[in-house]
Amino acid sequence: MIAGLIVEKASGMPLLQFLQERIFTPLGMKSVADIDTARLGDTDPTGYMRYALGPLRSAPKEGRGWLFAAGELAMPAEDLAKWDISIIDQKLLKPPSYLALGTEVLLKNGLGTRYGLGVDVGTESGHRALSHGGEVSGYTAENMVFPDDHVAVVVLTNQDAAGAAGAIADGIAPFLLASDDPATPEKLAQARKIFAGLQHGTIDRSLFTDNANFYFSEQALKDFSASLGPLGDPEEFVQTDQGLRGGMKLRRYLIRFPKLVVRAWTYEMPDGKLEQYQIAVQN
Repeated sequence: MIAGLIVEKASGMPLLQFLQERIFTPLGMKSVADIDTARLGDTDPTGYMRYALGPLRSAPKEGRGWLFAAGELAMPAEDLAKWDISIIDQKLLKPPSYLALGTEVLLKNGLGTRYGLGVDVGTESGHRALSHGGEVSGYTAENMVFPDDHVAVVVLTNQDAAGAAGAIADGIAPFLLASDDPATPEKLAQARKIFAGLQHGTIDRSLFTDNANFYFSEQALKDFSASLGPLGDPEEFVQTDQGLRGGMKLRRYLIRFPKLVVRAWTYEMPDGKLEQYQIAVQN
């Protein structure tokens, strides 16, 4: 809100007029709406909320002025994507300004805040990410920009106090961020083969460390077989992301069946042996 008042003072014009002339029009964002003065139109999705665990109910509109310079803009995903593209291509500001935007602010004691100038600063699947969520009465949003990869993810939902927007964005992002590890196809084939073996209660113990072989006891293999075998062949088996942790390479997989989705992850030692191969239901 204070930033909005500063813009009005410095520009000598109302905030929405400034945004329209300096940002929306140059970027071709033609469907931006000001919802501080009125609710969305009849053709737009209805916003919902719920009391505790009760049924979904239409969310009330905020009072006039509550959303000024904080949550008063509504737009379709297409227009928000145009804004994201402008960040990736650095269309509106000078390069030093974009650098400042995405630089993590440090506290006096040196601790990082994971926050830049109005955006969250971090990494997703090992890729630099600028992101921010949004929420008003009845609606939530998540916007993630990967400037180095020329990729962005926009998720809009119509229920407040729900984490769906962030969860969906986090689920989509790994599929858009390509891995440059030449070993990925080979490791994916290995993970699929191990999974198929576990469905039948068997493993190739030469692939695993002593710790992992201890984990895969007779009882463990019976449980893996009993729970995974009835699922049959997966419809999809893909690697979603990878990274380094504790001197090992972590790889995550998504395994889709007609009525269930499970996730698997492996920790690989420097010598190529697997320290872990875990499987759980995808939440």
